[in-house]
Amino acid sequence: MRILAALALPLLLSAQHDVSAGASKNPAIQDPVAIAAGAKLYATSCGGCHGPDGIGGRGPNLVRQLQSHQLKDDELFAAIRYGVPGTDMPPTRLSDAETWQLTAYIRALTGPASDSKVPGDAAAGERLYWSAKAACADCHAILGKGSRMGPDLSNIGGSRPLTYIRQALTPPKNDPSRNFALMGKEGVTVTMKNGVVLTGIARNRSNYSLQLVDKQGDLHLINMADVKALTVKDHSIMPEDYGTRFTAGEMRDLLAYLATQTIRPSETGAK
Repeated sequence: MRILAALALPLLLSAQHDVSAGASKNPAIQDPVAIAAGAKLYATSCGGCHGPDGIGGRGPNLVRQLQSHQLKDDELFAAIRYGVPGTDMPPTRLSDAETWQLTAYIRALTGPASDSKVPGDAAAGERLYWSAKAACADCHAILGKGSRMGPDLSNIGGSRPLTYIRQALTPPKNDPSRNFALMGKEGVTVTMKNGVVLTGIARNRSNYSLQLVDKQGDLHLINMADVKALTVKDHSIMPEDYGTRFTAGEMRDLLAYLATQTIRPSETGAK
């Protein structure tokens, strides 16, 4: 199913199927049992086009598109159930209950991680995050603590889906440079003509100047005329061995901790 074909026509769907403009109160949303059932439906009905993790295949990338084109739960339900005439998105023969299960799963897959009940021990994940084993704080800061070299993660759970965070930690082996949420800008090593060597993340690099943020979070403003050699990594400096460095349980715990990092109220706590 090409669910994302419906994203260009949310108003049409609302008018055509009398979808409520308010947020859905269907009990399937954020229900772990319904989400698990929806995951099975997704695997058999949607994964062939949109990929098993929702980041695309023959069909569009659900995670990216549903972030940039927000649909309410009822609108997403209608897109799945009725399809969109004139597009590759067909109607389904699922029951209302099954459609809500699938809606719940896609919402959990593509919505902010903080709005989902992420399995794992967040407290254990916090300890791992700040440990030397993970060394996350060498590049990233949370609420002012840690390095400013990489992206700030204070709102990573409130702004990014869990699948983005997971794949930033364990990028596909055939594409380790994939630019997911946790990845920074390009890594560089700069050798100055005076012998000083600087390593960090490049910001606003041009033929004339370079801004470099090192692990201490210090910003270096560099005139390229003073540079002897510049080495640019062809992929993110995010470690690529987290999949083997951590146990499956540690990875769950780390994801659970990152999912709690939000500067906005979680929808799970909304009334």
